[in-house]
Amino acid sequence: MSMLQVKNVSKQFGGLAALDNVNFSVEKEHIHGLIGPNGAGKSTMFKIISGFSSPTAGSIIFNDSSITGLKSSRIAEAGIIRTFQQTTLFHEMTVFENVLIGTHNSSRTNILSALIGSDRKRQQSAKNHAMEAIRFMGLEDRMHQIASELPLGSKRALVIAVALSAKPRLLLLDEPFAGMNPEETNTMMALTEKVRQSGITIILVEHDMKAVMGLCDRLTVLNFGKVLAQGTPKEVRNNPEVINAYLGGGKST
Repeated sequence: MSMLQVKNVSKQFGGLAALDNVNFSVEKEHIHGLIGPNGAGKSTMFKIISGFSSPTAGSIIFNDSSITGLKSSRIAEAGIIRTFQQTTLFHEMTVFENVLIGTHNSSRTNILSALIGSDRKRQQSAKNHAMEAIRFMGLEDRMHQIASELPLGSKRALVIAVALSAKPRLLLLDEPFAGMNPEETNTMMALTEKVRQSGITIILVEHDMKAVMGLCDRLTVLNFGKVLAQGTPKEVRNNPEVINAYLGGGKST
């Protein structure tokens, strides 16, 4: 069953087509990879799905309802949560404080009350949920540590814990493996698979082909804003057009 459908989506900036008639669907509880060279349109697609931008044409269907053009806050409330390429954390706050702030979307409270503890019953529920997310991502031993002091792998795990605290149904992961060493990559792959096994659907934008090929059920390859290929990792890896445009040529950054 398709959880998300991208239908004939185009996005123009002036005379430039960042996306041109893009179509793909994401199955429930799958990890769907969105890959391609830099400038292919991946980030633009994430912005449109998450409501930070509106398409020039086409539609986004989430669980059989159109979310095209809705505000990002409405889309987050519907269950689509996005992480970002740059680690977006409150670096002078602890792991627990970061995740607690992330609960404000799902608990219908605000950031100030999350920090000062007003509305006690709701805040206790938020604290419990924050702890669940921290334990889920294996960060309980670091929960009182300042975010800026965390190693890269733990920072990336914290970003996902913050996203999980908002109770996503569809999680958009934007390059979670960038800059990681092999050990960190293996750990993050295991955590990403754990998130999927918990029932959360994932769209993954990533250049690390080990992670992409090892995690994704299906791939959509973008090139110059158009769909170049779609299929299983094996099908895409053996596609001559993909090899020429992306996998076999140039540097992936």
